[in-house]
Amino acid sequence: MDSFRQLALVAAMLVCALGAPVRVTETNYTEGKVLALKLNENARLLYGQVETTNEVAAVSDPPLMIRSEDNCDPDNLNVKPEVCLSRVALALKNYSRIFGDGGIFQSQNTKCNKWRANAKAVAEVTTQILEVLKEPAEPLAPMLIDNWMTEGYLCRDSVERLYSFSIITARVFSHLSSQQMNVGVAHSEVNPNTRVMNSRGIWLTYLLLTVVLHIVLLSIPFLSVPMVWTLTNVIHNLAMYLFLHTVKGTPFETPDQGKARLLTHWEQMDYGIQFTSSRKFLTISPIVLYILASFYTKYDATHFLINTSSLLSVLLPKLPQFHGVRLFGINKY
Repeated sequence: MDSFRQLALVAAMLVCALGAPVRVTETNYTEGKVLALKLNENARLLYGQVETTNEVAAVSDPPLMIRSEDNCDPDNLNVKPEVCLSRVALALKNYSRIFGDGGIFQSQNTKCNKWRANAKAVAEVTTQILEVLKEPAEPLAPMLIDNWMTEGYLCRDSVERLYSFSIITARVFSHLSSQQMNVGVAHSEVNPNTRVMNSRGIWLTYLLLTVVLHIVLLSIPFLSVPMVWTLTNVIHNLAMYLFLHTVKGTPFETPDQGKARLLTHWEQMDYGIQFTSSRKFLTISPIVLYILASFYTKYDATHFLINTSSLLSVLLPKLPQFHGVRLFGINKY
């Protein structure tokens, strides 16, 4: 019966591992840079063509623009470009709607339609940049053109906003492209440690290694089943503690100005964001192993104390309150 339970456990762990994340193709920032420069060129062309009116635009607070909290500065782009790129993608979708089919530059009832050809070129480039960012193509509903939207001042206002946005977008992609093509870095991530636990099959590999360790220990004749489960738990947690919570820095060159040098792998994971899928998986797995070890050792006091101490050694460092904390200065440098 014990053998059957262990085989069932292995099968369940393998099934759970199928839910591991699949690594998607990395964004080609170089292609994005080319398209962003093309968008800037088209925006500059429109900026020079659309007349400036004497009227003041009715829009006082633009709904979509790059703000300081969008983390588009170089330091944040080096560490976590997703926040800025998500804002860029949102603005691109907005401009695709304004300058594309059904927008104010394509409608016959507005004063903007005399620049419809150049506006269509802008919409095509925004769509291409969204494809580079792997944003799903969404059908855009035609804009409801109100009376105030037919006025000429809105044409100039939209073009000015587009031109300013295109400059920032070109700078963002230029920076990310230069980081991606950095000499000596053969990967598109500034620090691959941030994403390695999201790679294809990494969860399955982790579970298989744990199962193999357990089977190897079971094959040793003089070890009883309770001892094997306790050893599996302790060795697993020791390896996790060493690789995730002790070793710092990266095994490769990174252009992040040495920011990862003083961080453990756990602190680098997912850019330091808490409670991601990988962090939850690596937190739950030692707990499940601890429950199994406790069950198969029949809650013996000695085994229970060893397993509990081992579990706490890998659970406490994972708490958000201990992020970057070095107790008594141990492992500070």
